[in-house]
Amino acid sequence: MKHFFLFCLLFMVPQYVQAEVYGDECANLIGSCDYYACIDQNRISCGGQGYALGYGKKYCEKFSAIDFTDARTPFGAAVFPGQGNLWRDNVRTCLQQGLESWFANDTAKDCSSLRAFAFNSHPDCYTQEPSFCELTPENVAKIGLTIQLNDFFKAESQEQIRTTSRICVSQLDDRIKDEDRRFVRFQLVEYRKIWVLVARDPALIGRLFGFTPL
Repeated sequence: MKHFFLFCLLFMVPQYVQAEVYGDECANLIGSCDYYACIDQNRISCGGQGYALGYGKKYCEKFSAIDFTDARTPFGAAVFPGQGNLWRDNVRTCLQQGLESWFANDTAKDCSSLRAFAFNSHPDCYTQEPSFCELTPENVAKIGLTIQLNDFFKAESQEQIRTTSRICVSQLDDRIKDEDRRFVRFQLVEYRKIWVLVARDPALIGRLFGFTPL
């Protein structure tokens, strides 16, 4: 009986500790930029250059400080219906919930795989409702100009721009097909052309913002 209780203790304590670390402690911070510091401190410590602190927390704080409110005409709202502040808040939650699902699975965990998963999750979170593809050009510019130059031209960033642009093309195709208003449809067709070009050459959007590779 003594050995049985010892076995239970040895088995249950690690499970309890793991539940504490991988459960509510960080999960309760979803929606807050503090979430990233929590996972770096309590789950995988990758340092200031790792994804959690060097990208997730950094840009969470940068975007949270921006007001994406638009002053739009009814026509402008018809072409670009996405609400920027809602988009920002939804993306933050989506990205963090995605990381929670990754931590909950039984795959090996290291800094490289964390970064790869996180970047791969970006396009889907960016293009959920309301989609990045529905934001006004003004807000798209605010987003682009917030990204630091040394991050913008990294291969992982360029790939997420390419993937996001392809999703934008697909979403605009659906909107164009369903749009009865001729002038709105014309604007959507013209806007689609931009994303087709960016999908082919992600660095194009950087050049539109006046960026040049380092």
